[in-house]
Amino acid sequence: MNLPDIITLIHKGDYQSAITLLEKDVADKGKSPQEKVEYCKWLAECYKSIGDYKMSGDWYLEAVKHILAQQLDMKVKAKQGVPFCEKALEQYREGGDAIDVLEATKLKHKLIELSK
Repeated sequence: MNLPDIITLIHKGDYQSAITLLEKDVADKGKSPQEKVEYCKWLAECYKSIGDYKMSGDWYLEAVKHILAQQLDMKVKAKQGVPFCEKALEQYREGGDAIDVLEATKLKHKLIELSK
């Protein structure tokens, strides 16, 4: 199933089906890091919609990993990763624990330094 079809499932509220398909796509070694970033964003939104804020934050941080795997300049990658860290922090503050918040904060600060 392609991403537009999965997004249709999300808009219909079928988050579990969308999560299953998106997780499969993220694990697909044939997908590019850019594609995986997009899948991670949608996974984070699905988990947010079902109230699992910890998993939502985890998927935002997973997106950062895939951003860092792209063949781009480190400053560019770092700048792209900061907003995902901020989103992860928002989610962790809703439903994560102090360690999640600390780890996301550390990563955000490291990315800010690398983006300079």
